[in-house]
Amino acid sequence: MTASTHMPRARLRLVRRGMTLIEVIIAIVILSGAMIGLANFGRLFQHNVSTSSGNTLASDLATQQVETVKAWRNYSTLITTYNNMTETFVGDPVYNGFTRVTKAARCSSCPTATNDYITVTVTITGNNIPAPLAKSTIIAAF
Repeated sequence: MTASTHMPRARLRLVRRGMTLIEVIIAIVILSGAMIGLANFGRLFQHNVSTSSGNTLASDLATQQVETVKAWRNYSTLITTYNNMTETFVGDPVYNGFTRVTKAARCSSCPTATNDYITVTVTITGNNIPAPLAKSTIIAAF
């Protein structure tokens, strides 16, 4: 006689090996939900990396122009040189698709020459950045 013939039927059901169909379906549903969540995370991660890369390039482009303006030696020609200056980067291997606008304005309500200054604002648009990026600096008369 075998061991299974001495066991009652209720006991045999408890000893049974394997998984039921319902258990397999529940496991597949749980794993599917995890995979969908992982795929969504990957999509959002790629989007954020792309956006931050565009913002970094735009910030570099704006900083480059602000530093160029700050290095300008002739204060009296600063506005005529840089006001309403627009540059579009086409075919550039790094900054392709960006547009840079530089505006310079002298303080119009400065009462004396001792507090004369020029405000320079550089605005970058284009190439996958969600909003225009602007950087400003103030240059005092020297």
